[in-house]
Amino acid sequence: MKYWEDSKRGGNSSGRYMSTNTTNKLSGTAALVTRGLGRIGAGIVNPGETDRRAPSIKNQPKSTRYYFDVGIGSVCLSGEDTGGKYCLIEASLAPRMGVPHHTHTREDETYYVLSGELEVIVGDKVFTLREGDTLIAPRDIPHQLRNSGNTENHYLLMFSPSGFEGFLKVTAVPAPANAVAPTKPPAVAVRNVHELATDYGILFG
Repeated sequence: MKYWEDSKRGGNSSGRYMSTNTTNKLSGTAALVTRGLGRIGAGIVNPGETDRRAPSIKNQPKSTRYYFDVGIGSVCLSGEDTGGKYCLIEASLAPRMGVPHHTHTREDETYYVLSGELEVIVGDKVFTLREGDTLIAPRDIPHQLRNSGNTENHYLLMFSPSGFEGFLKVTAVPAPANAVAPTKPPAVAVRNVHELATDYGILFG
């Protein structure tokens, strides 16, 4: 997986790597940002999905954190915990660090910022999320994200349906106790991340 920093791109991350054919996909409410949980509407259940309930009660103590390439975080809930409907991940990025341009072909991705700042570019639209902000990025629309603030951020990621956590499990590197978000790639190389990403329906570039 590629790593990049704001400084390495001359301080410009305006989405110049976005493909030009994504504009039409962003019509209407393809990307939605709200401020605070109070403005989130009632959940929408897909027809035929109502019977896929969580198999059991799951109390997840604070998980061991892993380096997810450029960031650090843990899988809070997997598809095994949610009946395959979604997975929940907590993650952090150091200032100016980010995830490069990519597309999920199997999952919708939702962000909720707990602290700090997170810039997400979905198609050709730029969203700067701060504490309490939420964004949903539908599948098949290229996007990228970075910490645009001056301190380490902390945010939640929900992928629906589940499956993305499997990619993290085969590419993550264990982080030591009390580790902070990396400012450069982890020392331990991960085998052919781009090839593995394709296996999970993730396209980089």
